[in-house]
Amino acid sequence: MLSPNTFKAARALALFAFMALIWLVLGMVYVERFYAPFDWLVPWLMPWKGLKTIPLEAGLDQRLVIMQDLLRASNRVAQYALAGMIVSFAALSMYLSVLYQQKQRRVRENLFLALKNREIARRNEFIRYISATISHEFKNNLGRIKRRLDLLTGLPADSRDRISDNFEKLFADIEIFKKISDEREAGLVEFNNVDLRAMLNDLAAHYSDLAEVSVNERAFIPLIYAASPLLRTVFENVLDNAVKYKKPEQPRARVHVTCALDQDAGRRYVTVSLRDEGIGMNEQQADTCFYRGRGVGENWGQGLYFAKYVVGLHAGRIRVGMEHTALGQGLEIIIHLPYVEEALDV
Repeated sequence: MLSPNTFKAARALALFAFMALIWLVLGMVYVERFYAPFDWLVPWLMPWKGLKTIPLEAGLDQRLVIMQDLLRASNRVAQYALAGMIVSFAALSMYLSVLYQQKQRRVRENLFLALKNREIARRNEFIRYISATISHEFKNNLGRIKRRLDLLTGLPADSRDRISDNFEKLFADIEIFKKISDEREAGLVEFNNVDLRAMLNDLAAHYSDLAEVSVNERAFIPLIYAASPLLRTVFENVLDNAVKYKKPEQPRARVHVTCALDQDAGRRYVTVSLRDEGIGMNEQQADTCFYRGRGVGENWGQGLYFAKYVVGLHAGRIRVGMEHTALGQGLEIIIHLPYVEEALDV
């Protein structure tokens, strides 16, 4: 089976060969001289040559009339041939111009990706710096808390299991940050194919005791190319905020998750919307919630700042959906992740 690049090259070669043949025929029509094996085209392209014959008994005036008709027909066909050559040349020039623009766009995209990779490297240096200073003490303190919780005998088995799962997740996150701080583990943020639906369903089950998380089962949710641990942390931050800022009368937070494929400026995106029914926020608060230390309420602006950072590492965008965000109505967080069709073959 031909690869896409081989198929494009073969198609371009076939187009050029066809255009060269057309120009050759039009050129022979223009000069009225057909060479083998194209001489069989004469009755089709210049039928007047066979119809206009000069009788032997024709007088001078009749011969001049016939020759004038032949000359007009010849000029007319030559003009048509020249016009056809000009139009076909213009069409080919436009086609080559479009191909050149597409190539230039790919060059710009590659340059953008190269700049993005540099930015990712710079940000990774920043992550290594902060994670190296906090991971050791953070893990030690969590270990002490876990050992003290293990001493409690009155906890229900289900609650104990969930707390243990949370601690295991915390320890796993700390290991991630420890690897980030070690340059020998530069491959820690590895991008792979991620089953987004499986991740969202797993999160819905994990938060079932704290929130009613509904994932649209009918929506098409494709595989994406991402760093699974970091992307999962983004969704967890959003769900944690939904639990923390639910309405007082709600026994559990309610979060609706939908996914869709969108296109923006020629690029395809996987759009994930997480909409809760909590206390919400106003427009001014929505403008500052992704900035560290400038959020609203206790700890606002920390988790969402990290979420924005991680989504940026994936060359995506995160924003507040103002259509479903208002005080007393709830909050909608919309995440756009690039959809890479080639990721299925990476």
